[in-house]
Amino acid sequence: MKKIALFTALLALGFAANAQTLNVQSAMSDLKRGYLNKAKASIDKACAHEDTKDDAKTWYYAGLIYSQIGGETMKAKSKYKDLDPDWCDKAYAAALRCKELDTKGEYTDGNKGVFTFLGNIFYERSINLFNEGKYKEALKEAEESIKISNNTGDKELANGANYIAGYSCQLLNDNDGVKKYFGPLVRSKKVKNPEILPMVYNTMIAIYKGENDTANVIKTAKHYTQVMNDDPNAQLMLASAYIWTNNKAKGIELADKAIASMSDTSSKYPLLLCGAAGIYDEAGEYDKAEKTYKRSAEIQPNQIDANYGMGSMLFNRAADKNAAIGKMIESGQTSDEDEVVMNKLNEEMNQLFEQAIPYLKNAITYIDNLSEQEKATVRSKLYNCLKTLSICYARLDMLNEAKPIQERITQIEQGK
Repeated sequence: MKKIALFTALLALGFAANAQTLNVQSAMSDLKRGYLNKAKASIDKACAHEDTKDDAKTWYYAGLIYSQIGGETMKAKSKYKDLDPDWCDKAYAAALRCKELDTKGEYTDGNKGVFTFLGNIFYERSINLFNEGKYKEALKEAEESIKISNNTGDKELANGANYIAGYSCQLLNDNDGVKKYFGPLVRSKKVKNPEILPMVYNTMIAIYKGENDTANVIKTAKHYTQVMNDDPNAQLMLASAYIWTNNKAKGIELADKAIASMSDTSSKYPLLLCGAAGIYDEAGEYDKAEKTYKRSAEIQPNQIDANYGMGSMLFNRAADKNAAIGKMIESGQTSDEDEVVMNKLNEEMNQLFEQAIPYLKNAITYIDNLSEQEKATVRSKLYNCLKTLSICYARLDMLNEAKPIQERITQIEQGK
C-alpha cells in the first residue's frame, strides 16, 4: 500500500509540472489570439510555480504579455485598457528576469523588443512629467529609460533620456546630476542635435565657470566647435569662454569670424549678429556691440533679441556705475572731488537707464503680440524684461509707469 501511495504522489507531481508547462503554452496561444485576460492569468500562474518560475521562456512571454497590455492602455477604447495598472513595472521586471535566466541567448532578440518598447514608454513618461513641472518624477522615469537603453544599445533613446534627466537636474539645482547626465552628450562626437546641444553645452560651461574650472570651460567650448562645426554660434560659444578667461582679444576675433562665416542674406543672420553683439558687450566693446545690435534690428525690425540685448546691455552698464558709486560711499570717499565724480557717475547712470527703457518696452510689446504657445517659450525673457524695466522706472522716480509693470511681474510670480 505504501508503494502504491508513493507512486500515486509522484504521478500527481508529474501532472502538476505538465500543467504549469501548459500554462506557458496557453499564455502563448491566448496572446497570439488577443485574449490578454486569459494570457495574463496563465502566465501569472507559471511565473509563481516552482517548475516554471526559473525558465527564461516563462519570463519572456510574461514581458510580451504585459507589454501588450500596456499597448492596450494607450487605446481610446479597449476592453483590456484597465487590465493591470502596473503593467509597465511588471513587464520590465519580467524582461530583466528573462535576461538573467537566458544563459543560451535563445530569447535575446525578442526580449530586446520588450526592452525597446518599455524604454520608450519610460522616456515618454519623463517628457510628460517634465512638461508638468514634476522634475523629480521626470528624472526618475528618465533614469529608468537610460538603464533600459543600456540593455538595448539604443543610443538615440539614451541621448534623449539623458537630456531630460540633465535638464530636470538643472531645474532642481543639482549640478552634479547635470554633469552626470549631460556629460555623455558633450563627450560624444556622434551626438549632433542642433535642437538641444547649444543649451546642453552652455549649461555645462556655466557650471564649470561657477566652479572656476578654466580648463573645462575652454575644453567644452572647443569640443562644441568640433561637433557642430557648421554652426556659426559655436564660435560665439568659444568666444565667450575666452572672454571669461580674460582673453578678450581672442573672443572678439572669434565673434568677428562668426559674423564673416554667414551670408548677410541668411534668415539666421540677424540672430547671429545679436549673439556677436553680446560677445562685444562682454568684452567691454560697447560701441561695437551697439552698432551690431542696431544692424540686426535694421535687417529684421520685428524681433526680440536686438531690443532685449540692447536694453540689457544699457541696464548692466548703468548697474556698473551704480556699483561704483556704492563702493566710493562705502570706502568713505567724501571729498569735493569725490562728490564731483559720484555726481557724474549718477548722471551717466540715469542716462543709461533712460536709454534702456524704449528697448525694453519694444521687447515686451513684441512678446505681447505673440501667440500663447510662442509666449510660453520666451516667458523667462518677458519676466526679465519686466523686472529690468521696473528697476529703471524706480531709479528714475517714474512711479506711475512702474506700477502696472510691477503688477505684471506679480502675476507671473503667482503663475498667472
